[in-house]
Amino acid sequence: MDYERLEVDLQHSPAIKLLRADNAALILRFFHQEFKREPHVSLHWSAFVEHLEDELERIHLTAPGRYPRSAQAYVSDWADQQFIRIIAPVPGRSEKPTVELTADAERAIGWLDEMHAQPFVGTESRFLLVVQMLQDIVHKSTEDPQERLAQLEQQRDELQRQIEDIRATGKVDDRYTSTQVRERFFEATALARQLLRDFHLVEDRFREIAHSIQERQLQPDIRKGSLIEYVLDADSELKLSDQGRSFYAFWDFLMAPSQQDIFYTLLDNLRHIPELQPVARADDILRRLPAYLINAGEQVVQSNSRLAEQLRRILDEQARAESRRVRELTTEIKFLARQIGDSLSNEEGFLELEGPPFVSLIMERGLWEPSETIPVEMQPEAGDDDLTEVDFIRLHTQFYVDEAVLCERIESILALRPEVTLAHLLEQFPLDKGLSELLAYCSIAAKSTSHRIDSTQKDVVPLFSSSDGIESPKVVVLPRVLYRRNSDEK
Repeated sequence: MDYERLEVDLQHSPAIKLLRADNAALILRFFHQEFKREPHVSLHWSAFVEHLEDELERIHLTAPGRYPRSAQAYVSDWADQQFIRIIAPVPGRSEKPTVELTADAERAIGWLDEMHAQPFVGTESRFLLVVQMLQDIVHKSTEDPQERLAQLEQQRDELQRQIEDIRATGKVDDRYTSTQVRERFFEATALARQLLRDFHLVEDRFREIAHSIQERQLQPDIRKGSLIEYVLDADSELKLSDQGRSFYAFWDFLMAPSQQDIFYTLLDNLRHIPELQPVARADDILRRLPAYLINAGEQVVQSNSRLAEQLRRILDEQARAESRRVRELTTEIKFLARQIGDSLSNEEGFLELEGPPFVSLIMERGLWEPSETIPVEMQPEAGDDDLTEVDFIRLHTQFYVDEAVLCERIESILALRPEVTLAHLLEQFPLDKGLSELLAYCSIAAKSTSHRIDSTQKDVVPLFSSSDGIESPKVVVLPRVLYRRNSDEK
């Protein structure tokens, strides 16, 4: 640790200021109550202020005059000290301002959670986790095929030995004890909370890039090309950094339907372990972890989207400024031309042309002429194919795609999970009406603020189900369509 850096951090870090604040107990308890007891990434500003008013009234009953200021004054003060972040409404996404915790507030809450969270320290599980990570690094970092094969064969032999032991004895000898089960459960919940806190660090990095763009915009004589180059380089650098690679790998993993199915199966099996039923009911963060991770990850993705919107606004403003400057220069040239128009001498050349001028008159165009009609004297011959058994009803049968039915299908899947892709939805409800029904699904996603169409990822969906009897059905490659449960629903 560097002494100068520590001195600056202890004086200016918002996390340290929060712990040293006179009303730190009120702030930390209220933050934990609003954001951690029922984990939320963000809350509506009006609901946040209303809950704080209720908390202040409750404290006033036992300690009158302890907190004399209004709830809105405290919220504004916390925002100024960088304990919370107030997000303005974004057209098309949210209609009300929201409140989020900053990364520094997450650190302060995390420190206090580590002081009281677990009933005992799981030394065995932590040590085995360290050993497992080191083994994983050693095994997955080798480039020698023979060495990797030897590692896999060793794992295969160990698995085969365990299988033979169970078959021979009819018992499972390596089953965890109740202490080991609880120890690993507490360690998993602690890692889950730490993961949720770390999302704000990634989001803060996106905000730093957006602030850098705004600062460069204010520089005089900034060129559009250099600004674009900076933004694209910064965005690419973020995605290719260790933090960016880790986050987007996690996001792709979390969005995969197969991985979501595996995760939900694990959580369901966890509920049926007798040793965990009392502690799992007291702390259900793992049960709700998929929805929390999706909401937190969506916040980071939206931060990246806001960065792109910031770039677009900057370029639009500069383009309008350039167009306005061109109009001003054109007006000045016309004004000067009128002033000196009469003073020019006819003998002096005003403009020189290289070669004869090219003149194109309207009357030089040819008149309309009717097209030549080709007479057909021969009738087509009848073919030898037998069309009596061909069903031509599809050529003229009209059908109607009922979007209400499609919405019911989407809601039935979202009742079981927080989000689902169109490709996964069509596995449960194959297309009945081909391309028209597929376009209706996309239209539903485009018209709703809860759903999203991600053009950076592609999905392949069949136009017909396997039951239609088509050997090689046509498929459509389209951007990933993601249906999400309404954020107001539980």
